Amino acid sequence: MRFWSPQQKYLLKVLNVTSCMRKSQVLPLLRRQFDISPNAIAPICRQLRDAGYLREFDGIISAVGPHYEPFIPQALDLIFAILPRETLLFHRESHTALYALGEQSGLLVRVFYISQKQDLFALPDKEEVATQKSVLTVLLLDDAAQAAYIPPHFSCLVAYPDHTGKLTLQQHGGGKQHET
Repeated sequence: MRFWSPQQKYLLKVLNVTSCMRKSQVLPLLRRQFDISPNAIAPICRQLRDAGYLREFDGIISAVGPHYEPFIPQALDLIFAILPRETLLFHRESHTALYALGEQSGLLVRVFYISQKQDLFALPDKEEVATQKSVLTVLLLDDAAQAAYIPPHFSCLVAYPDHTGKLTLQQHGGGKQHET
């Protein structure tokens, strides 16, 4: 039986929910929970990889098990930008959504990956959105043109990659654009 550090246990717990993340996202994740040195990340990941609990490929670490959803690293980027210093609790209800609750603010960030316009029909209806407080919904799109299919009553942020792959964040229905 292995004895894992609190940092390794926390990383495994998050990976059990998210299934993957960029290796560069491990430090900001662990810094929120622990006072950790950047030099500690490599040994933490190496020990878990050598024990068969995670795998690394092309800058992505993932939990051993079913394949991971490629939108998750972008969803984590958005969550880290929206809740920059908070300890996070992660949850998933489907393979196209990632939820994160900021423990200090109580803000729930819901990131939905929308791969095509038909997926927009699965969004919560107007009444469900109106009853929720301290919830921020972000739609992660493959293309900016998909935003035209979002119902006008749906209040959210829209994120999509530009031609360089950088995410552009925009308020639905207008507003300022921001880059993450």
